[in-house]
Amino acid sequence: MKTPCPSCGHHNLEGMDRCEECLHSLMQRDLPRPKKNDPLQRVIMTAPVADLLTGADLLVANTTDTVQKIINTLKKKKKDCVLIYQKKKLVGIISQRDLLLRVAGKHKDLSAVKAEQIMTKNVEFVRGEDPIAFAVNKMSMGGFRHLPVLNAEGVPLSIISIKDVLGYLMKRHQAHE
Repeated sequence: MKTPCPSCGHHNLEGMDRCEECLHSLMQRDLPRPKKNDPLQRVIMTAPVADLLTGADLLVANTTDTVQKIINTLKKKKKDCVLIYQKKKLVGIISQRDLLLRVAGKHKDLSAVKAEQIMTKNVEFVRGEDPIAFAVNKMSMGGFRHLPVLNAEGVPLSIISIKDVLGYLMKRHQAHE
């Protein structure tokens, strides 16, 4: 049995006092609850991340793929980031911001630069069953605009962005007007 952290959603062993991931107390009983008369607040605190998934957002590459290949794929698919996998395990992510900060003006031949040289490592992620509030909290705390969504086996389901969250909340808000 696992105890989900109310702050980050990490699943901790039962009986732990603090979250192994973010060190948030697992003993707090006074966590905020959504107001009954606020449907938007209730949605963001209770709806699962899986509600955001379209199945059309996922791009993956290998650590040995060249940066030029990844840029071509991002341009062709009109996407903002790609997950980097090695031996079926998520090991990194490359976003347009990574390309601007770590590649632009620093490498003359992008076909000689490998994904593993510029990718962001130790990628934060969420599970499909985590509340949207967990994803928003991770994005806010880490300064991320994109967050991978993995299943229990670590297989990627999708990548969500803050635009996905805002679009979903806007649709839900309009549905209640």
